[in-house]
Amino acid sequence: MKNTHIKELVSFNLVLNDGSQIGKCNYFSGRGYYTPWLEIDYYPILRNENLEENFFKVIYNFLSPGGKLFVTYIRDNETREMLYKGTHPVETPLGLSLLLAGFTWFKDWYFPEGGNEGFPKLQSNKPLNGYEGVRQLEVIREEIKNVNIIKRIDELIDHYRKSRDRTIHWKIT
Repeated sequence: MKNTHIKELVSFNLVLNDGSQIGKCNYFSGRGYYTPWLEIDYYPILRNENLEENFFKVIYNFLSPGGKLFVTYIRDNETREMLYKGTHPVETPLGLSLLLAGFTWFKDWYFPEGGNEGFPKLQSNKPLNGYEGVRQLEVIREEIKNVNIIKRIDELIDHYRKSRDRTIHWKIT
């Protein structure tokens, strides 16, 4: 872990036991009304092992309500090409993994502003509470066409409704 010029911001590498890199990370712990966020310069190696969704569930559990996750997709050819063609973020492989991990709001930062933002990335937010999660998922549900993903969104909406005013906490198996 490495401290930065911002006291709430630390940088670190996320690696598997075999040394394979998952990503270079920046974590901002929050300050005042600025909510915590995590940015991952991502290597999508977990997708091939069917571990990507669980990986993002761990991050979802870690972030506080309202927390933000930024994940670069420069090394994820399928997601990148789909986004460039105008596909909704949750209909991409990366976006679907984030959705199924419980994130409910998405933005494609396909041309990061300023000089320090780095590569194109998907932003996904953890909702403030279950009611907000349902509201955001209902908006996404109206925006997409893939019936299989709509079914998954309906399942997530059900999870959030059962959580009432809390966010979901995943048990990782």
